[in-house]
Amino acid sequence: MVKEMTEQTPSTKLLTLINVAQARPEKRKRPSSRDWYALAKKAVKTSSSLDEAVGLVAEVKSVVEEQVAEEEEDDDDESKKDAYERHWGAESEVLGGGEDEIKWKKREVKVPGWGKWDGLKVDGKETGEHEGEAGIYNARLLSTFQSVPLPANPPPSSLLSLLSTYSDIFHTSTSPAISSHESLRTSLALHAMNHVHKTRAKVLKNNEHLSKLAATAAEASSSKGKSAPAPTPTRNTQDQGFTRPKVLVLLPFRNSALTWVNLLANISASSTTMIENLTRFQNEYSLPEGAVDKLVENPGNYTKDHVETFKGNIDDSFRLGVKVTRKNLRLFAEFYGADVIVASPLGLRTSIEKEKDHDFLSSIELLIIDQADVMLMQNWDHVQFIMERLNQMPTEAHGADFSRVKPWYLENKAASLRQTILLSAHETPEIRSLYSQLHNYAGKVKSITKHEGVLTNVPSGIKQTFTRFECADVYEEDDKRFEWFTTKTLPMLRKSAVSSSQTIIFVPSYFDFIRVKRHLKKIDDFDFVSISEYSPTSDISRARGAFFSGQTNFLLVTERYHFYRRYRLRGAKTFVFYAPPDHADYYPEFLSFPYPPKNEIFAERAQRGEEEEVDPTELSAVTVFSKFDLLKLERIVGREDAKRMVSGEGERFTFV
Repeated sequence: MVKEMTEQTPSTKLLTLINVAQARPEKRKRPSSRDWYALAKKAVKTSSSLDEAVGLVAEVKSVVEEQVAEEEEDDDDESKKDAYERHWGAESEVLGGGEDEIKWKKREVKVPGWGKWDGLKVDGKETGEHEGEAGIYNARLLSTFQSVPLPANPPPSSLLSLLSTYSDIFHTSTSPAISSHESLRTSLALHAMNHVHKTRAKVLKNNEHLSKLAATAAEASSSKGKSAPAPTPTRNTQDQGFTRPKVLVLLPFRNSALTWVNLLANISASSTTMIENLTRFQNEYSLPEGAVDKLVENPGNYTKDHVETFKGNIDDSFRLGVKVTRKNLRLFAEFYGADVIVASPLGLRTSIEKEKDHDFLSSIELLIIDQADVMLMQNWDHVQFIMERLNQMPTEAHGADFSRVKPWYLENKAASLRQTILLSAHETPEIRSLYSQLHNYAGKVKSITKHEGVLTNVPSGIKQTFTRFECADVYEEDDKRFEWFTTKTLPMLRKSAVSSSQTIIFVPSYFDFIRVKRHLKKIDDFDFVSISEYSPTSDISRARGAFFSGQTNFLLVTERYHFYRRYRLRGAKTFVFYAPPDHADYYPEFLSFPYPPKNEIFAERAQRGEEEEVDPTELSAVTVFSKFDLLKLERIVGREDAKRMVSGEGERFTFV
């Protein structure tokens, strides 16, 4: 167990203080021969060491005072205990008993301009009211933030008030294609940088306080000619975690990382701020010089959400450390020397498995997962891998001064204070499960989205049938769905003269896709081709051509294929959805494939009579669903109809 400061010998205190000073980021280069640890050992062990120790402490004191002077913040009123101190202080006011003792109580949260949110608070605890911008945010950072042109509605200031409570936040309907997403990202960038600056300012002020105490003790010892007890600190100096990184931002692609790092840099900008390795960063996270981005050049050929998601560099394996000081923002910093880590789940997992080390995640206090719906289309297992390794007790000390570590870190309660922010275009069972596993004692809130459905975007006249199969246990859903499809849906398709050809079978899950594909291969005289996210471009072209020309009757596709490619699949008149798509917009998109796209090229072709007229009565759609598909279903047909369909009488529901 770590000894209290009053129980340690003066030599141990001195050694601790010097090590702390040496561990702080230096503003000026020191000679490589200057070894603070060796000097401290010499000061303690040498018999005539008092005078030398006094001089050494004086030098340490001057270094620390210089750092504090360079790191001066605008919020120097230490008598004011703001939301940051109440949540992250050594004696956190929001922390309660053990994790297993948490009992949630529902509450309603109103965020001006952002609507009503569903909230949960720990039963028996009062969740802090919104403090507003001035109550927590650094004035210099806030001034920079307010100079950024953002949409006035919804107001960014109300979001800052919500963030300042340090509760977990789940926004269920936002993406880069939505204008308010820019306000979200910019507000989160301010929140992240404010957290880093407040943490660093507190550490440096405590360094100054401890160095003055050490200097006082050394001077008293020198005057008396013998060792004198060090004065007891007048303030709590437990201000650190096990490791330095405090903010983790998980993103799907490098293009998002480019946007995020630019936001962090802009928020931190001042007349003296320098960004190290900026050119290298822009080269590695932008498109190669001379490369042409077809999505940017021809945005009208794709939907807005596809353009915003995939424009730029879409490499999905990256990790970047960002070290923050008052004068510098250093990119590509080593993880243990970084304040912010920006990474993709795949990139971070690759690094962890290669180095067999994840201790740098032990002290993460702010986790931001942006575009969680996109990560679901990549590999959600990578996200779960990272979540399982957050805020774990480190396997090594990594130079930590345990006398400065906050008690709740040592008690392994950091996860109960970490603020997690999830941003997603829609809610899925996987993302909802992650949210439900969060146990922040400050509570959590989730945005309320009232879905009206997308059936109004479907061309009129198309008969759409939704068929429900019964399933009592979610663990049996996959088998029950497969049984229903193979014994009910598929025979019905083959018996019909219309649906036995020119039919697309849409399968959201790749695992279901493989299962269905293997089954179809066993059927005699069943002619089909398949396309997945793993299909080479040449195979995709051949399959699309064969289906359009009528050489094959069925086309089997996955949702991820459409997510990444967004090609128009021509030649279909019947659309079968093995399960409702996660992306509701894909439903009307597929049903619109027989019609020419609404752009200038196809408009001219239609005027010239080169596009055949489509009779909607020849088109149809069949969707198989269960009660566990409620989240997907309500995004397609609307909340009210979805509730009626999963719980009402009958198993067939028709829309035209």
